[in-house]
Amino acid sequence: MTTLVDEIEVSAIARRYGDPLRRTVDLEMGQDLFLTRFVRSDDRRGEVVVALEMDGGKVLLHRKGHYNPPSFRLLSGGVNHDEPVLRALHREIAEETNLQVTVQRFMAVIEYRMHYGEIDLPFASYVFHVSELAGQLIPDYGEIAELRVVEPGELPAIADALRTIPGERGYWGRWRAIAHDIVAERWGT
Repeated sequence: MTTLVDEIEVSAIARRYGDPLRRTVDLEMGQDLFLTRFVRSDDRRGEVVVALEMDGGKVLLHRKGHYNPPSFRLLSGGVNHDEPVLRALHREIAEETNLQVTVQRFMAVIEYRMHYGEIDLPFASYVFHVSELAGQLIPDYGEIAELRVVEPGELPAIADALRTIPGERGYWGRWRAIAHDIVAERWGT
């Protein structure tokens, strides 16, 4: 299976922000996840996942209005094919929160091998720990229905809640839980 990860880019980011954990995950997709995320979104080579540390040391989570059941999770956003990962990171944070941040750590690169029947698709998540630097938190309410801040120690419970979403949406939840597990594992190490 092909990879979407540019190793030269990962090495350059690692020199600035630390060596990321590298993980490869095989994951089954349901029809909804396949159609809404991977067929509709073939314009991206991966995503950034953001553990945004707010003043006071808490981590920002969000929920989108169409999430059923309502589920909070870390911020994330697509990395376009021709876009550097760090540019995507800052663009997504600005779009979704209006905040300026400083990158604390390059936490992980997760390479997924997503399977839907006979179809195998690669995907990558670049996970970052960032800290609020400036600006006023103004969420993009076109996308975001609600924000919440949690203690980093609550992330395993957030991951468990995502992992146990029932039905077809459960495929999405199991995929999203992985980055939360890694952030929880790497926070403070």
